Amino acid sequence: MTKTFTTACLFLSMALTVCAHPSLADDSAGQRGNLTIEVTAAASDDGFVDISLLNSNEQFSGQVAPQLNCRQTIQQQRARCTFNDVPYGEYALFVYHDENDNHELDENFLGAPTEKLAISAVDLASNTSPTFEQSKIRFHSPHGQLFINLQ
Repeated sequence: MTKTFTTACLFLSMALTVCAHPSLADDSAGQRGNLTIEVTAAASDDGFVDISLLNSNEQFSGQVAPQLNCRQTIQQQRARCTFNDVPYGEYALFVYHDENDNHELDENFLGAPTEKLAISAVDLASNTSPTFEQSKIRFHSPHGQLFINLQ
């Protein structure tokens, strides 16, 4: 399972690199693009996949609402969401499978998640308390696409 998640994180990083335009790296003020998130490995087709695009420590810790949020139905254990007109910048993704449609990530009595989830750029098998700094990715592409596997 760890190998699969590590591979997914590596693929996520590679996807960002491939989609990036180096000429925009230094002059991205005011630039915007579309970001498509492809989510795979949902536990079933029940419920929804919830994707939050976060751009600060406060959003990452849950103190403030996410920058953008998308909730999609699942088909063949996959979901897809496109965020349009996203300002270039640094973001973290928080994705989970809301199997029972209660609009929250369910946990057991020990506080461990009972629904599948993923956080950008982090292997949750080796880091159970990631920070925004560890999880952030840089978006600076007119049309970016990321793939993320739920674990």
